[in-house]
Amino acid sequence: MRIFAISDIHTDYKDNMQWCRELSDFEYTEDALILAGDVSDDQAVFRETLQVLAAKFKDIFFVPGNHDLWTRRQERGVLDSVGKLAVLRRLCKEGGVRTEPAQVGGVWIAPIYSWYHASFDREPDVPGAPAVENVMVDFAACQWPMSNAHDTSLAEFFDNLNEPSLSNLQDRLEMEEEATGARSPLITFSHFLPHQWLLPEKRMLFQPNLAKAAGSEYIAKRIEELRPIAHVFGHTHFAWDETMAGVRYVQWPLAYPQERARRSDEGGAWRPLMLYDTAAGALSRQRHTYWAAHYREHVRNPANTEAAPWVKARMAMWR
Repeated sequence: MRIFAISDIHTDYKDNMQWCRELSDFEYTEDALILAGDVSDDQAVFRETLQVLAAKFKDIFFVPGNHDLWTRRQERGVLDSVGKLAVLRRLCKEGGVRTEPAQVGGVWIAPIYSWYHASFDREPDVPGAPAVENVMVDFAACQWPMSNAHDTSLAEFFDNLNEPSLSNLQDRLEMEEEATGARSPLITFSHFLPHQWLLPEKRMLFQPNLAKAAGSEYIAKRIEELRPIAHVFGHTHFAWDETMAGVRYVQWPLAYPQERARRSDEGGAWRPLMLYDTAAGALSRQRHTYWAAHYREHVRNPANTEAAPWVKARMAMWR
């Protein structure tokens, strides 16, 4: 068994659904896929996507992203985003898609439920940048019975969904380590970012305030407690592959068709990232990604808030 990763497949786009359909019917039949959120806000498309992927992979693990929890007009009054989450988990169960920790091929894979909060952002703002509420659809498309990302209530709610499964997994791994001196390998994944350094500096971003709606410190705490060998995330559509403090952090987004057209992957076709090979008992080689490579060569300097030229041009359009 091999373990693959992908995020942000956005199959509302016909090209992206076609990408799913065109994945090999034979190559992945003994493999597992980590699907790190943002499939579709449409229930029918979401269900169809799971069916397509389940026919190609032996096991699929999923955690919801922000797009998955948008409520469409016809759903409002019937479902809020918490109700939508319950629907998605039911659809996953019906489709044989895992939404709780499980061991496959000797490797534990653990979804971490999460939502972003504005206090995740600890870095100086770019002057004149628009508020994140004005550039992200979530703040209108999600309907919450509690507060929103201006405080930590949503982040706390989602983190609580990880109990008791993650605490039980942590206890199990610690007991295994005490008994044998080693523990089974663990890969965790979330949709949102666990650390702000996994996002380019604000001056580089078309949406400089993206960090206020991108990550959660609760994820970082879970990673610290669980000690995975790798953590997969999504959301920002920046491919990323970097190892820090013994944890390999990977984002491998399919992203929107127009974004995918601007990049290439050693042969031109974007494919799920092979992250772990159980036959070899090891993580795959680290892949080259633009921003991870950039920050290996350049010191991250968030104190520099002078917007890059392309950001200034975008900000001028918003005025």
